[in-house]
Amino acid sequence: MFPFEVLNSEASTANLLQQVRWREGLYCPRCRSESVIKYGSYREYQRYLCKDCDRTFNDKTGTVFALMCMNTFASGS
Repeated sequence: MFPFEVLNSEASTANLLQQVRWREGLYCPRCRSESVIKYGSYREYQRYLCKDCDRTFNDKTGTVFALMCMNTFASGS
C-alpha cells in the first residue's frame, strides 16, 4: 500500500516525482541526451534545457502526470 499522506502538498509531490523519475540520471525525454542544464522553474517543478536539441522540459514531461494538476493527489481526491 502506498503512503498517500506523504503527498500532502504539491511541493512534496513534485519532490517525490523528481526523485523517482531521475533516479538513474537526468536526460532529455525527447533525444535522450544527458547534456541538460537547470533552466528556471514553474510552480513547484524544476525546468530543464537540453543543450543538444534546445527543448525545455520538466519532471512531468512525457509521463502520465504531464497534463494533471498534482493538487489532485495532495487534496486526497
